[in-house]
Amino acid sequence: MTDDPLSPLLTHFSARARVFYTGTLCGQATFDAAANAGYLHLLNAGRLHLRDDSGRVTTLSRPSLLFYSRPLTHRIEPDPDGGADLACASVVFDHQAFNPIALALPAHFQCDLDELDDAGALLELLFGEAFAQRPARAEVLNRLFELVLIQLLRTTLARGNGDVGFLRALAHPQLRKALNALHAEPERDWSLEALAGHAAMSRSHFAEVFRREVGQTPGEYLTRWRITTAQALLRRGTALKLVGERVGYASQAGFLRAFKQIVGTSPRQWLRECDAAG
Repeated sequence: MTDDPLSPLLTHFSARARVFYTGTLCGQATFDAAANAGYLHLLNAGRLHLRDDSGRVTTLSRPSLLFYSRPLTHRIEPDPDGGADLACASVVFDHQAFNPIALALPAHFQCDLDELDDAGALLELLFGEAFAQRPARAEVLNRLFELVLIQLLRTTLARGNGDVGFLRALAHPQLRKALNALHAEPERDWSLEALAGHAAMSRSHFAEVFRREVGQTPGEYLTRWRITTAQALLRRGTALKLVGERVGYASQAGFLRAFKQIVGTSPRQWLRECDAAG
């Protein structure tokens, strides 16, 4: 089994980026938390001040990336003389209540563009598309912003940033082996002993470290992962009668009970609500 913590996540869970601004910003712009989206801003040139409702004030004067992974109202104030060359996208995560990609990212992330590992060619391509007028420009930029998010995930994981939670667990040299196995095969009958074996720990030590680093017990995390994976399968059109078995439930009744416990409604009702929301 590959020791790759991201591929199993990206197989089931996506973050959709939608470019909404490219160009030289000369006046103040406000991004409202009511939009229920994250925001990814790439500063190519110029200088700006950014203020958000957490009280954070940031000044950027070098090519930089600024990412709010959770909704938070913030304002960009470009330099009044030269403005700021920006490419900006909104970001919406599937299954926001328990999307491991969203959990792996800090609420606020900022870095110089040259700190993104091996992203020079990608950023050059993105800015080339952003400041040109080519066919299918918006669709190409959406995909490129999503690639920037993956690069951001790689960089954040490599740094080992984060407090208690999913990101720190993924960076843990032993826990990540258990998480990788669980993510790749949610249908397995995972016992505490089996997960501890992947981490090369005793059962008691594994349970203690897992709860400390992840903030949940292994059993709680496994249930959430299975149900969130089930949601992804249902959205792709997998028949309900097949989903429970594919995520590790021996009986349909057990699956339906766990789904309602985590989501608060039945799978059919949840799908209807998803369809109504578009």
